[in-house]
Amino acid sequence: MAKKTMTLEHIDYSISRWKTRLKRAMTAIDKLEKQRKRIVKARADLAVAPPLAKAVERGLQAGVQPLPPAPRAPVPPKIDDDIPAFLRRQDNTSPVADEIRAQRAEIKKAKARGRIATMKAKQSGETRKMPLTGKAALAAIRGQ
Repeated sequence: MAKKTMTLEHIDYSISRWKTRLKRAMTAIDKLEKQRKRIVKARADLAVAPPLAKAVERGLQAGVQPLPPAPRAPVPPKIDDDIPAFLRRQDNTSPVADEIRAQRAEIKKAKARGRIATMKAKQSGETRKMPLTGKAALAAIRGQ
């Protein structure tokens, strides 16, 4: 505010500009405060955990055996009876699917060969050469 005479419009513009900066600053402060709370909470959780570990260790030294983990039974896959058998996905090995995958792989390899050929042509300068004309063109066509 180096100017001594400011108009009402200039003052209103400056106020709106500073309010925008204030909102951005308050948002940044809120984010930092939330992050600080998360870190403080994590440290508090870590501070609570060691005494529990020490108590377990004391119990083991006193001869108290911890409980074994509960056995987990395998859960059978659920088959929905509403889905007709021909729509259920049970066999992923299809000769048609294998053929399509092979075609896609071949196309991918062909594209890679094309990219490599283009890159080599650029490096060797073949793309910047002028086309052949006259006797040189006829000789190239005839393979001489």
